[in-house]
Amino acid sequence: MNPLIKLVDVAVERGGHTLLKGLDCEFRAGQVVVVLGPNGAGKSSLLLALAGLIPVSGSLELLGKPLADYDRTTVTRTIAWQGDLPPTEFGLTVQQRLELAANEKHARIESIAADVDIAPLLQRPLGELSSGERQRTELAALMLRDAPIWLLDEPTAHLDLKHQIHSIHMMKREAKAGRAIITVLHDIQQAMAVADHLILIDGKGGAEYGEAAELFATARLSKLFDAPVIHKGTVLVPDYGEGSL
Repeated sequence: MNPLIKLVDVAVERGGHTLLKGLDCEFRAGQVVVVLGPNGAGKSSLLLALAGLIPVSGSLELLGKPLADYDRTTVTRTIAWQGDLPPTEFGLTVQQRLELAANEKHARIESIAADVDIAPLLQRPLGELSSGERQRTELAALMLRDAPIWLLDEPTAHLDLKHQIHSIHMMKREAKAGRAIITVLHDIQQAMAVADHLILIDGKGGAEYGEAAELFATARLSKLFDAPVIHKGTVLVPDYGEGSL
């Protein structure tokens, strides 16, 4: 199976600063790739680059052709991106936000709204929602796009435990249905629950890609985050003990 996205020796720079370089990886249908790294390392910038929203050096191919060769309409039909919560000052209701994402009064709006637990909120203005409710609205908007590639920037942010679990299950389900999902996460246990592959960005220009089973290691993650990560049973967790830093 050919990769949906292929990167060869990719580097990402912003503001004259090299965030990462030398990244080689492939994203395939049916897989979840989790991006891990410290704050400011370039995780969100990598997603923006994959969406064609900021330039990169090196080779970045979408469906076997350079990403830069595609028009924006084709890219946005192929790649759906979920990032920061959008502004609310336009006065849209949840229903209107989802119709905007679907470009029509989409028949699936009600079922998807029910799936992410926002059906009772459809007539509410976005500005009246909590951050968690708005996050779930944006996840519903993403699902309505029905693109084969999803780029998710901290999809579990703002969510309570129930909806964090639901978000992880949703990513697994959508990957099983044939999507390629690339997601930034901060929670190691969430990453362990969903990742097939990892991209580790160290904040010093380094980036490493590989199978999750190989990269989930205490020494590697402790170095990545400059904080102690230990085994607790079968999972990796931060060491919150006194004197651990």
